[in-house]
Amino acid sequence: MGRLVYGARGMQIEIDDRLLAHVQAVMLAKLRRREPFPLSWVEPASDGSGRRVVWVNETLELAFEYAGSRAIELDRDMLEDMTSRANSVAGLNLGDNAHNPKPAAKVSPVS
Repeated sequence: MGRLVYGARGMQIEIDDRLLAHVQAVMLAKLRRREPFPLSWVEPASDGSGRRVVWVNETLELAFEYAGSRAIELDRDMLEDMTSRANSVAGLNLGDNAHNPKPAAKVSPVS
């Protein structure tokens, strides 16, 4: 599991490396074009469930940390699907990925 580190407070969102690589590609493409969007996910039951939504724009600090050291081959269909959702009013929901059947994300408290 990799991590997306979001914002100045450093909220850490645990995400499978493969999904994280696709999230990174979509997020960076949108941010290069200065297109803000909402990013959401559902917390696993072990963390009390619930849904989180954050606003992503070019002024935020982001870091993508991978558990593995190898570059991940990106799936064009997955990228197109995720980009389409990121461009919608609802934004990019990590749990809506048909290409990723595992639970999408877990937020770690900021230390």
